[in-house]
Amino acid sequence: MPSDKKTHALLLEALTLKNLSRTGWVLRKGPRESVAEHTYGTAIIALVLARMEKLTASDEAALVRLALLHDLHEARIGDLVPSQKARIKPDEAKVEREMLSGTPFEKEIKLLRKKGKLCTLANDADKLDMLLRAVENKKGGSARMQVFIDSALSQIKSKNGKKLAKMALAKRESRRR
Repeated sequence: MPSDKKTHALLLEALTLKNLSRTGWVLRKGPRESVAEHTYGTAIIALVLARMEKLTASDEAALVRLALLHDLHEARIGDLVPSQKARIKPDEAKVEREMLSGTPFEKEIKLLRKKGKLCTLANDADKLDMLLRAVENKKGGSARMQVFIDSALSQIKSKNGKKLAKMALAKRESRRR
């Protein structure tokens, strides 16, 4: 049975993501973006991917839940870039278990650590959000965005994720002309 106190605490903690800046953008002197803004972008992209993949309603809902919760642990451990994660080695799964246990989101603990197609699509949505933002930042004059573009492109795995990435890059190229 979910605890009202634990649920309230989770909500307050999750809302701190609105004020947590994405570290990569800060380090590369890009425009500010909060983790919550990134999460919204990831969720919208996940929904698009779900429709492109023609997922069942159940899988579509699970994918969107994955996208909404994929960075929830950052409310506690911060938004770490890969080099920081390698050095610190945070236990994201443990943090997620602590945050979600005893709340209405307890069943999502297993979903967040599941492997397979939904995990691949959620990861692709995450990387596509980074790609789209980096392309827009670069178009807006921010230097040092190519590293994000290259990183995202190297991590997108699904056919439809690659299709959306190609569209984002083609749009960028057409704007140059």
